[in-house]
Amino acid sequence: MAELKSITKSTYLNEGLRVLERIKDEKYEDYKKLKNNVDIDQNSKSSINTCWQEIKKRYLDFDNNKKILYSPTIKLFDNNIILKKELMYLNYLYTEPTFRKIILELIYPKLLQNNENTSINKKEITIFLNKHLDNSPATIKKTASSSAKALVDFGLAETDGKDILINFYQPELKTVIYALYNEYSRNNSKYNNFNILNPSLDHIKEKAEFTKLLLINPNFIDSFLQSGWKAGYLSYEPRGGLNQYVLKHKDAAQFADYIVNEEA
Repeated sequence: MAELKSITKSTYLNEGLRVLERIKDEKYEDYKKLKNNVDIDQNSKSSINTCWQEIKKRYLDFDNNKKILYSPTIKLFDNNIILKKELMYLNYLYTEPTFRKIILELIYPKLLQNNENTSINKKEITIFLNKHLDNSPATIKKTASSSAKALVDFGLAETDGKDILINFYQPELKTVIYALYNEYSRNNSKYNNFNILNPSLDHIKEKAEFTKLLLINPNFIDSFLQSGWKAGYLSYEPRGGLNQYVLKHKDAAQFADYIVNEEA
């Protein structure tokens, strides 16, 4: 896992969403031109610069010539706001390893233990972070607050003002398959754990992270994969007593291209 760092900035979800939608609509390649043509609703020049820095880090991809890539995330954007937020959530996770660790080692285990839903407060997150971050108490407390707010921002949790209320989540099918391709396909520079083109159901249940990151009930994993097969996103090959799901595309980019072409 990448080096753990504090999180003291907002998700900038709404601002990032606006930027990605403009890239989707107008296919910007020049970052400076993009910044000049998208208004960011912040109170000061400093806040605007910070917002752009975080959007650039978390939600944008660039080629070797520093041009904006028309990324799989942007390609998969459609009129479904839930799908857009889920895709941005995954990219946030890919670039914020501390938040990913909180999900994998604190929140998802609590969900499993409670077998349906759970609640967590900022103090619990702070205690967890104290074991993993070498920062001041104030920074760790801010990281706990930012992490709790991120769950709410992206729609995976609710808050009653004191606790964060979390249920097993049912993401969009495209989000699940996009995450699977990101984790298993060889040609992925952002988040690749395995080079397995035909992962079995058992391997995905036991070793994959994407199902945990998306807070999926373990009992529903096979249903998502079966739906992916029926939709043509995966192949299904039961062999040697294993239920294997074969990646039909080389990587997440080719999967996104397939979706775009199918829906054109």
